[in-house]
Amino acid sequence: MANSVGEASPERQERGGYLREVWSELRKTVWPTWPELRQMTGVVIVTVVLLGVFLGLLDFGLTAALAPLYTSNTPATATITPSTSAPAATPTPTGTPSPSAAPSVSPTP
Repeated sequence: MANSVGEASPERQERGGYLREVWSELRKTVWPTWPELRQMTGVVIVTVVLLGVFLGLLDFGLTAALAPLYTSNTPATATITPSTSAPAATPTPTGTPSPSAAPSVSPTP
């Protein structure tokens, strides 16, 4: 049936027991001193920098080694080279104007 006023539910007892155990284990923990913490942080930073340099050099080396595999050794069939001479003049049509050109009208006095 229902719990009396002074009793806690089994879920609450389990939760309270769990939190007491966690607190008990945290009290047993040996935390590093500030000098130890600084030393360990320095070791982590140096390790990360060295690993970054190593991976950067490895990437550079593999890129240089594999680049010839990705370049084409066949000559291009249609290579367009720019001309250094002046461009050829396009002829202008003479005679009848094109239909898109507006007729020139001179005012009559």
